Amino acid sequence: MRASLAVITLLVFSTTIHAHTWVEELNLIASNGTFVGNPGYTRGWIPRTAPGWSDFVAENKLLGNLTGPMCKAQQTLGNYTAQYPALSAAPNDQVALRYLENGHVTLFTVQQGKPLGRGTVFIYGTTKPSPDDTYLNVHRVWNAAGTGGNGNGKLLATRPFDDGRCYQINDAPLSTQRQAQFNYKSEVWCQADFQIPADAPTIGLYTVYWVWEWPFLYSNGAIQSNESYTSCMDISMTPNAVPNAGSFDSTQVTGSGVMSAGIQAYSTTEFSVNPTAYPQVAPDNPNPIPAPPGVEPPSQDPAAAAAAAAAPSTATSAAASPLAVSPAAAPSSVSNANEGAKMVTVTVTEPAVTTVTVTAASIATSATQNQTPVASSASSPAPSPSSAAIVAADKPAVTPFLAPSKRSVSVRGRAVFV
Repeated sequence: MRASLAVITLLVFSTTIHAHTWVEELNLIASNGTFVGNPGYTRGWIPRTAPGWSDFVAENKLLGNLTGPMCKAQQTLGNYTAQYPALSAAPNDQVALRYLENGHVTLFTVQQGKPLGRGTVFIYGTTKPSPDDTYLNVHRVWNAAGTGGNGNGKLLATRPFDDGRCYQINDAPLSTQRQAQFNYKSEVWCQADFQIPADAPTIGLYTVYWVWEWPFLYSNGAIQSNESYTSCMDISMTPNAVPNAGSFDSTQVTGSGVMSAGIQAYSTTEFSVNPTAYPQVAPDNPNPIPAPPGVEPPSQDPAAAAAAAAAPSTATSAAASPLAVSPAAAPSSVSNANEGAKMVTVTVTEPAVTTVTVTAASIATSATQNQTPVASSASSPAPSPSSAAIVAADKPAVTPFLAPSKRSVSVRGRAVFV
């Protein structure tokens, strides 16, 4: 939420568990689904066995207004050791980014109000990484066409955090069910797979950013508080691609093989989650907390959005993640598996109210491209979001979300004026 170009954020913290997740390892995937070659690591990788190691050494956690750098301080470009090197790969190679679920899959309901799919993972790639890359100038700004934001990178894939396989060992029904399903009694890591672009170089480094959106949602789907995690890594590029190994062999995904095989569906689909869709309420974990008065759910009504587009507005050049703004101004989504979102920032001024910045999304698609609806989560058959665009006459839809006078909401029993 933004008011007068400053940020008003109502944070609600869980007192039960903390979300700590990051990319542990990168693996090459052969066409038959098997992991091959030597693994790679994120920048500045420190093993769990190192003295003084803790979750906070590995994670890059962004809360509130999300105005942090894309990479944590130790994850500088090319920061690798001989013991924990970058992955070596070629253009068109398939890569698995692997991470532990840390209870966010099998113990999902411990934190009420977390989104469908156990959140969404976005994977970005660039040949022009910068220490000035921030969460807000990359995430939901770079698109699949490579034309979003500063044009320095592109969106490579979106995946649900829960890949449909992973689990930690506990007594939760989902954990015991998956242990039996895969006939494996040890923890199984999650993975988000992607393909290195064909136009990537064959020498030098190719940088990849992993972003996990994990906000709290009110019962109506509006964002209660932001929470995201990132990992930054480089790939040492080579002209030597992984040799063809035939078709995907699903029989290997059992026993210990479940820890060394890619996700078959990911090898044919770049965007498992609509990259323009807002986080959605999970039917199996709704938040009983209603949104405060005036905080509406993301609009899915194209007619209302078109009407709101006529509201007085002034376009600015800054782009922002939709998670950093009021969900009341959230756009409808467009079901399109092949293009990312272009973010347009709009300022709206109302009488007796400070300026508010909100963000809307529009889609750049090819006229000849097939538009295939994308499920909002690979792990749940929830209805897809509206397929209607929210841009009318090249103007993004804006829904004013502050009343003409001050009002108060209660946060932990205290009145807060907004």
